[in-house]
Amino acid sequence: MASKNVDGQEKMSWPPRHETIFIHILHEHVKKGDLQTSTFKMKVWAEISDELYAQCGQKCTIPQLKSKFNRLRIVHRDFSDLIEHTGFGWDPVANTVTASEDVWASYLKSKPKAKQFRTQGLEHYQILGEIFNTTTATGQLHYASSQLPPNSDDERELENNFLNTGVHIDVDLDDDGDNPQLVSGKGKRKCATTAPPERRPKKWDKMESYLDVCSEVMSQKLQREKEKSLEASSTSKEMYSIEECIGIVETMGDVDNDTFNKMLEKIVLIEWRKIFVTMPAARRRAWLASL
Repeated sequence: MASKNVDGQEKMSWPPRHETIFIHILHEHVKKGDLQTSTFKMKVWAEISDELYAQCGQKCTIPQLKSKFNRLRIVHRDFSDLIEHTGFGWDPVANTVTASEDVWASYLKSKPKAKQFRTQGLEHYQILGEIFNTTTATGQLHYASSQLPPNSDDERELENNFLNTGVHIDVDLDDDGDNPQLVSGKGKRKCATTAPPERRPKKWDKMESYLDVCSEVMSQKLQREKEKSLEASSTSKEMYSIEECIGIVETMGDVDNDTFNKMLEKIVLIEWRKIFVTMPAARRRAWLASL
């Protein structure tokens, strides 16, 4: 009987090359705007399945693709938490995590799965961030007990703005506990709006106000992430682009297809492109030969 993953899907092999291709396919669909929520529509998953099969000959069911997608999301979140934790550093070029033995020992007590990152960091961390960071919402600023709190400065800032600005309506009950009344005073947050004296706020008014604020906060976050992505994309196109790296290789004239393909896997990351473009010609050849 075939073994199952924790999410009930049949386990399948994901060689590094197949995983890399899968990640790049996901990234292309994200750039096209296909990831509207936290996942793709069934039609898009079917396209991803066909593209994966065309590029590496691996045929997967849509549930298997979703399972792999979710595991990538989890490992990306775990690695993000690790390198943001006090005492840890990350070298993106060497893809290694730096920390003292004491820091590692303390962290692994509560996060034993992080042991996988002691010898090597998360491959494709940057491109996974472009896939997951702009699409993972916090469920209108609340999250289940099984989820971690927001782990980016932007999310914390947005949530703090939500919690500390005048968007909460404090409610006291009459003696009979039926009629809510607006209250104010020391320790109370003031209301965002003032209701007419003759009209007491309804429960739906509070819910409407809450949803409006949630929508605005999430819109701000998505806009920030979009601006960052566009800025990074623009910079990458101007300097150290993939096209520039390929052009350099083509001028060398004697790079075989296998080496060329391995080089393409590396230059997905901007750090590798910077290194490659700025290398002297002799070191560039030596680096390609080592792939």
